[in-house]
Amino acid sequence: MLTRADLRTVPAAAMLWTLAVLGIACGIRAALLLLLALAALTLCIAACLRRPGAIAAVGAHLLLIGLGAALLVPGIDRHETTVLALEDASTTGRIVELEAVATGDSQESSSTFPGAEDRRQVMVRLRPGPARIGSAASELPASTRMLVTGGKDLLDPVHDHDVIRVRARVAQTDGIVILAAARVEVLGAAHGPGQHVREVARDLTATLPDDEAALSRGMTTGDTRGMSTETEEIMRRAGISHLVAVSGANIALVLGAVLVPALLLGVPRRPRIAAAAIAGAAYVALVGDEPSVLRAATMAAPLLAARFMGVRASPVASLGAAIALWSCLDPATAASAGFLLSALATAAILVLAPAVASAAVSMSGERIRRTWALVIAIPLAAQLACTPVLVLLTPEVSVWAVPVNMVVAPIVGPATVIGMIATLIGPVAPALATPLWHLTAGGARLVILVARTADALPGSRIAVPEGAWGAVLALLAIALVVAGVLGHRSRILRFVLAAVLVAVLAPPLAQRLPVPGVGADDWRVAACAVGQGDAVLLRERPEDAGSSEDSPGSAEPATVLVDTGPDPDALRSCLDRLHVTRIDLLVLTHPHADHVGGIDALTGERTPSAQWVCPLPEATAKTVPAVPITTVTTGTAQAEGTLGLDVLWPPSADGARQASHLETGGEGDDFNDCSVVVRATWPDGVSYVGLGDLEPVGQARLLAARPAPATIVKTAHHGSKRQTTGLYDALSPQLMLFTVGKDNTFGHPSPQTLSIAERLGARSARTDVDGTVLLPAEDPLSPRAVGPAG
Repeated sequence: MLTRADLRTVPAAAMLWTLAVLGIACGIRAALLLLLALAALTLCIAACLRRPGAIAAVGAHLLLIGLGAALLVPGIDRHETTVLALEDASTTGRIVELEAVATGDSQESSSTFPGAEDRRQVMVRLRPGPARIGSAASELPASTRMLVTGGKDLLDPVHDHDVIRVRARVAQTDGIVILAAARVEVLGAAHGPGQHVREVARDLTATLPDDEAALSRGMTTGDTRGMSTETEEIMRRAGISHLVAVSGANIALVLGAVLVPALLLGVPRRPRIAAAAIAGAAYVALVGDEPSVLRAATMAAPLLAARFMGVRASPVASLGAAIALWSCLDPATAASAGFLLSALATAAILVLAPAVASAAVSMSGERIRRTWALVIAIPLAAQLACTPVLVLLTPEVSVWAVPVNMVVAPIVGPATVIGMIATLIGPVAPALATPLWHLTAGGARLVILVARTADALPGSRIAVPEGAWGAVLALLAIALVVAGVLGHRSRILRFVLAAVLVAVLAPPLAQRLPVPGVGADDWRVAACAVGQGDAVLLRERPEDAGSSEDSPGSAEPATVLVDTGPDPDALRSCLDRLHVTRIDLLVLTHPHADHVGGIDALTGERTPSAQWVCPLPEATAKTVPAVPITTVTTGTAQAEGTLGLDVLWPPSADGARQASHLETGGEGDDFNDCSVVVRATWPDGVSYVGLGDLEPVGQARLLAARPAPATIVKTAHHGSKRQTTGLYDALSPQLMLFTVGKDNTFGHPSPQTLSIAERLGARSARTDVDGTVLLPAEDPLSPRAVGPAG
């Protein structure tokens, strides 16, 4: 049962945390406005209260918030100054040179673009101080987290805690600062015991399967090098992505591994607590400054100190103190997703889980013991608290997240402890550590198997609205669930909860049902849900088939495929679903993997009769073998049956290169601005324009050619924020297609691009939300969804 003493730090901590999150997200002005509003509201409440004790409590909290704000506001200002300077460098295309500290080892790039296999990336934290932006000296006062990308030769030597000097172009500042490095110099290499321990762990797990080895190390030290992207995504969807990152649970296991044996051996309290504190500090030094680790360590410190002095401290009060401390000293860390999730999960476990467990015992008529009720309540409370933040990061939920956490919990604890022992003894006794790593890998294999099983079940990917609406809906659903559990004796609450569950679970079932009004052959445009990539089918209307001079008497409509997406299986599945057996023309807009990676699906009767590519020499490297290739430029025109095709861009290979070289934040190669932009026109006047991955300079040059309006427009680059709004104004589409992956990590489509459609009054259709999108032959402005989102 919570007492007043437990909650004494919570109000001030919650307000300081809110100020930190708002200040980092919206700027110092928003934080100051909230602070002033809070002060005015608090003073009004104090004036209305008549009890001296209550007035004193309000005054004390206001004083704490004021003291915290004196540290917090300057921190927000330093962060904003740093980000604005980097944004200016990104906009103007100036090169920056700065110093940073690596917060992990460099890893293979997660990009799917050609050449990505030769690129690496590493998370770093900026060292506050002097830097160069262009030719001018500048001061970057905040320790901002950034992602540095570059070639293997540049980033291979970079390891955790290395001090590096980076000369780079600022490729992105939205959400996270990304530096495309041109030169990286290691100023101070990290060769401490922590680095040596991690390297030994990698050597001893090198003979294990990649995913099992990476998860084994991830559960112990957070080192997930070698884990496949597919496995990471499956674990995220199953609700156990926290296992591949060091969290507060690891700190608890380390402390327990010292305290429990010492207690059983009769070690006195103070030496026992001191040993645990030393072990915890050593573990934090080993794994680095992850937000969840910092939160857990800061929370554990006062608890251990109190026990050392013989006093029982409140975990809830300690959590509030840890949150307030980090909000004041490092608002960027306090506002990070890792810190938010860690603190919310811990708060829910401390406050909500006991109440849920008590309700479960009562609902079962005490047939369920409290211990088993807590086994259910702890993952349920943590998942409920984190869901609104998770929805903001990825707009989907899984009904299996809590059951999966319950199933893997008995596996993860022992496997993690065994892995920690193997990590520590590895440098001195590798022969003994090796079998321990094999035991840990066995547990990791079971965890991955559970995650894969859950991911294949219905209800594992329930789409929810993006952004604030999705978070608000999640909060409402959580409130209903909590009210239904705590107020289980109320029939009305039980009925409302059942109705909500039906509404939530119905969409994944509906996705698997046939869509009324649209048959597999009754369409003219189909955007396949193939993940983060493009695969768009254009086809004659069935009633027009055979009426052209080129194909008299043909009963099968001519079909054009624009790009193939990244995965042959996904493309093959889409073509099967739409009954596409013939492809007359394949248009490969540009040679990036997310546009040409699925080309192996085009075999047999689906082998295209011809294929178009952009004029760069590299464009012919990935094409369908033994099929005629035509290099197309502006002015190329052709008819496929009654479907007219005109190429609007590029004018030439040199034109594409010139546009690319003028870009300040693009992909850094010529391919995007070589995207073949095709206009398709049907006899009834309906037209389609697909913009490929055209970047802003290429879009501006296409705009200069004064393109005619189009009924349907496929947005450039999956709806990224890099758009030329004037081009969309000129095209004036009535419907905009967004071909984008459901689980993409790029933030596509961006709110800015979605707002273009809203401003133009155009309908939007998205493969990440709607699945494969069909535009019916008779009513192309009424999109229909077929199959699951991709």
